[in-house]
Amino acid sequence: MLKDGVLRKARKICRLPAIDKDHIVRKGKDLISVHPETINNLRQSIRLPEITTDMIVDKSRHLISQSSYYEALFYNKISNYSIPSISAMYANSKFKTAIYKTSEESPCLDEIFYKYENLIPYGKEYWFAIFTSVDGKKPMQLVSCFGRRNSRRSVIDDVEVSGLNPEGNELNTVVGVWCFDGKRKVYANTVESKTVAGKESITSAGNGLSMTMSGTVPEYRVTIDSKEITCDFKLTRPSSGYDVEVLNELKMGLNYQVYNLYYDFEGTLNGKEHRGRCYLQKVILSTPMPSWNWCRIIFKDGSFLVFFKPYIGSKELNYVLRNRGWFYSARHDKIIWFNNIDVYYDKKQVNWRFKCNTESCSFDISVRAYADHCPTFRGAGAFDYHEFMVSVRKFKFVSGDVDVSLKDTGAGAGMVEDGRGIWI
Repeated sequence: MLKDGVLRKARKICRLPAIDKDHIVRKGKDLISVHPETINNLRQSIRLPEITTDMIVDKSRHLISQSSYYEALFYNKISNYSIPSISAMYANSKFKTAIYKTSEESPCLDEIFYKYENLIPYGKEYWFAIFTSVDGKKPMQLVSCFGRRNSRRSVIDDVEVSGLNPEGNELNTVVGVWCFDGKRKVYANTVESKTVAGKESITSAGNGLSMTMSGTVPEYRVTIDSKEITCDFKLTRPSSGYDVEVLNELKMGLNYQVYNLYYDFEGTLNGKEHRGRCYLQKVILSTPMPSWNWCRIIFKDGSFLVFFKPYIGSKELNYVLRNRGWFYSARHDKIIWFNNIDVYYDKKQVNWRFKCNTESCSFDISVRAYADHCPTFRGAGAFDYHEFMVSVRKFKFVSGDVDVSLKDTGAGAGMVEDGRGIWI
């Protein structure tokens, strides 16, 4: 604590005037008495610019667009504070996904789906099975998932679980399922589960909910058994079109592997027959989960569109890590890749719009959400995984000789994700 004498000496040296309450009031009255026109003249003389919130946001966006500078800066920060040689510890060659290429005629799902990975601390692996029909204005859709993070404590939908690497043949995970059965949303509570893999199957079960994936190319089966949701779907490889996707990407010293199957399905959900398209996925991450927008839309004729746009920051002010997707046109039997997707939605996140306008491709899609669910991830960060089931209201896609609209593709439906936060 400084003594009064020291403060008085410092004030004298700095020549700070003594200002009391009455002095402040007198100064205030002097300012108030100035005519408004005088203040305007003063502003013009000094030439102070008008600065609005929109101007600040626009300037920030302009700065963020200098991606090379910001990516270098971001990589430098990660290098300073991350685990040494993380890319070497978590190299692509350590995982089964590395042996598959999209050019292969029919890569087998088994080596990836029916095994566990030896993850680094906070590494993640998840299995997804998503089913979509296109019948009616509010089509049947089902989302199911199980997985884990390699940590002593993760909290998913208020369920606490330890997802450390397995010492035996069981894996500690969580499993969750929800659907829109054509009339209403149905949700089976997320539960802690034990996951066991066999030669041609993997099952995650616990506390009244079980989910099994089984089979091999070209036919699989997904069954779910719970009080709220029971399904038995047969999955078959489509006779034509794009059915497999392998992503093995390394960026800024961190990487992820994703294996996707796009198959047809038919079977029963809560005793009612359904058919459509399904999406099986195994994803392995060495990265934190950042905010993102993900979308997958399927159409009556077999066409479908997918894009993924992860970013760091807020919706208004962010750095986009990836902004890419593709459209498969069944009419042309052709895949078109695209970049730079803009995402718009209303305050209630019911009406969504996706646009792209580049030299090689342009599209405009409007969809409407009719059901949603938001799993939460807590522990070493916070992440809200908001999922929306949507039906397509407007669609137009143009790229070279590919020019299609909703009239050509038929009805469309699918999923939109708006994940926000960061989960280490």
